[in-house]
Amino acid sequence: MPRSVLIVGAGPAGMSAAIEAQARSARVIVVDEAARPGGQIYRQTYRPSTGGGAIADSGELARKERLIGAFERLCDKIDYRPSTAAFALFGSGELHVANGARTEVLHADSVVLTSGVREIAIPFPGWTTPGVMYAGGVQALLKAQSVLAGRRIVVAGAGPLPIVVAAQLLRAGGEVASLATLNSLAATARELHALWKGRDIVLEGLRYLATVIRAGVPRLSGFVPVRVQGREQVESVLLARVDRDGSIIPNTEREIACDVVAVNYGFASNSELALMAGVAMRHDQPSGGWVPVVDEFGRTSVPGIFVAGDAAGLRGALVAEAEGRIAGAAAAEREEIKSAQFRVGLSQDLAQRERLVAFQSAVQSMLRVPTGLWRLATDDTVVCRCENVTASALRDAFAAGHLTPNTIKRVTRAGMGWCGGRTCLHAVAALAELHGAPDAGLMTPRPLARPVTLAALASLDASSR
Repeated sequence: MPRSVLIVGAGPAGMSAAIEAQARSARVIVVDEAARPGGQIYRQTYRPSTGGGAIADSGELARKERLIGAFERLCDKIDYRPSTAAFALFGSGELHVANGARTEVLHADSVVLTSGVREIAIPFPGWTTPGVMYAGGVQALLKAQSVLAGRRIVVAGAGPLPIVVAAQLLRAGGEVASLATLNSLAATARELHALWKGRDIVLEGLRYLATVIRAGVPRLSGFVPVRVQGREQVESVLLARVDRDGSIIPNTEREIACDVVAVNYGFASNSELALMAGVAMRHDQPSGGWVPVVDEFGRTSVPGIFVAGDAAGLRGALVAEAEGRIAGAAAAEREEIKSAQFRVGLSQDLAQRERLVAFQSAVQSMLRVPTGLWRLATDDTVVCRCENVTASALRDAFAAGHLTPNTIKRVTRAGMGWCGGRTCLHAVAALAELHGAPDAGLMTPRPLARPVTLAALASLDASSR
């Protein structure tokens, strides 16, 4: 009897897993929050006539069209459920999902989590002012709606994403007032061997950078946003140079007029469902914080649960594709045939993943965030937006000896709101470490991992019980 494979997420890893599992005769279900497949990196416009994909590099567009085309040709052979949120997962493989005004419980022989990552921002005075956005959010508006987030935008942060977003804004006709990058590209250039392994991606990055340079955008290396001015809306941002420890260097401040500040300091793994199911975790800050422990086939410590793509560690779309195929194959086959022959059949994907993971070591150097940046938050800076918890309230809790995420949550309500800590957890843990906390781990995940209406919970599909 064919195995059933349930895949959470329809980004590069999820689509690849579905294609591979179906090719091995598995019964495949794919649930994804978005209305169309692609994930964040291959996000599709909701208005095809606008041609929103033209902002992306030609190499990325070719990969996107190839993979999405293959997945869409598969959709009449699988159970594909867009606009569906997975909000709970248990070790038995029982997945709870919500679609509109109803919920359902799904069961499968194997569950493959390809839920990706979320962005990280470092709280600083004024970061909750309307007009301060994640860089990925600015990018999503461009990709999905062909909409510019503002008239005059400052892009800031660490890693390659700020460069990509600045270039895509320019290609869409936007004005980028400044590009402030925390880490110099020179740090990456020192790892030539690793860069060579991902040379096609490096060339794409250089083309994005060339767009920024040709446009004459002021580029500030080693600068970060330290304060936003504006009461009802962003009016300007104060940038300052920081040293290697993250402390502001005196007399380096520059104020730049703008109406949007797009920030990104890396990513954190969307690991809530894996942890809820009892999967063993490991901490690797540069590659996504707390990530599931997986073997070479994506298997976790819980039988039948697999993790692939950026949800298993930040390594980019090409690794996610290869890893999706590997996990999809393993999820579709029975444990007893994980043999040498099985490995030979996946040798090309295993080799591609190994090569590109080596390349990602160079990218990781761009994501280094010094500890001192977390001191930018003043006492009245809101850290937990959902519950309006300030840095002062958190510091009082730390001083009283509350240093683990669960106790901080109980004492201050940080992480108890709408997002379940997805936005503030990283900042809370970093601030706690500044006050002597050990590596505190994650808050205990509880259903609901995604917001679901009470009406939907009350409308559980009886056939799925």
